Amino acid sequence: MSTTILVVDDEPAMLDSLAEILALHGFRVLRASDGVTGLELLAETLPDLIIADINMPRMNGYQLYQRLRERPEWDRIPFLFLTGKRETEDIRFAKELGADDYLVKPFTEEDLIAAVMGRLKRFRSLGRAAGLPREPAVAAAPRAPAVADLSERELQVLRMMLQGLSNPEIARQLYVEPSTIKSHVSTILAKLEVSNRVEAVKRAIELGIG
Repeated sequence: MSTTILVVDDEPAMLDSLAEILALHGFRVLRASDGVTGLELLAETLPDLIIADINMPRMNGYQLYQRLRERPEWDRIPFLFLTGKRETEDIRFAKELGADDYLVKPFTEEDLIAAVMGRLKRFRSLGRAAGLPREPAVAAAPRAPAVADLSERELQVLRMMLQGLSNPEIARQLYVEPSTIKSHVSTILAKLEVSNRVEAVKRAIELGIG
């Protein structure tokens, strides 16, 4: 069965573009022009992932996300915010809400598909939440204590370190300041009980982080 993605955006051209790109990569796409319409579609079909703009009429992306988290059957659906804003406050607020990722316009086709595939892969590795159909739940493998102490953002930064990316390169990909990444790296080193990036990478390999 095709993977279904719900795209919510009040800009027709953006909605068409997203749907076309996703369809070309084999995804089944549901479209909604605002959060209210998105909720109506959710009542009929459970998507595998939701991509939603933040600034929309009637119900914005933040409100849609909060409504999803109020329902057990919708709570674990991966969610990507889509917006033209680059302000740190907006990105921070989306992360505090618990969103899985944050795509900033303009983005490339590669950025979009990489974000979608990354979230789907991680979600499936953790297993489906109880009550979600289409695939049986799979228990997530227990993580080593050092890994369990890392936040999702720290794990993301650590995986980028494994790819050999520098702090500025990681910052550009995550749309944050290099100083923010530097802070994350310092926290990662402390939690892994290592003294530098090289040791952190070696430790990550030992722990099976990839």
